[in-house]
Amino acid sequence: MGGFSYGLLNPKDCVSDWKLCLLSYCFPFAPFGIAADKVLSEGDGYRCLILSSIPLLNYVVLPCWRKMMREAKGVDGNILFDCCASYCCPCCTIFQASHEAGVDGALEVNKTIELMKRGVEGFNPKKEMEKAKDQSKEAADDAKKAAEEAKQEATA
Repeated sequence: MGGFSYGLLNPKDCVSDWKLCLLSYCFPFAPFGIAADKVLSEGDGYRCLILSSIPLLNYVVLPCWRKMMREAKGVDGNILFDCCASYCCPCCTIFQASHEAGVDGALEVNKTIELMKRGVEGFNPKKEMEKAKDQSKEAADDAKKAAEEAKQEATA
């Protein structure tokens, strides 16, 4: 057994894997879930993500997640230090444990960029705006027709 290969609050480690560091600080749920999926049982990554997004429950989930990562990778430590690390710097904790789990920051950033590109591919804001205007006009016309029909039924 030994310690984590990256320390907490260590700028040198952050610079050496800056893409994972960036993901951990800007989108912490991404490396959190990816690491859980790599190390824990099938589907646990998604359960961890869901639980960590619930306010107040996330204060319990992150230290437990770090403990599971630590035990799975044979890193020395205890739950008290897991709690302290998780509460003092949750992003550093996610960065450290994700690196230990084998999450490749460059690969994950490239995957994320590719997904974002596919999401906006073919998106034309002007066409979407015109489409929204047309739908609004149709909805307004439908509302007018319904009001007129109701008025005619009331007078009949």
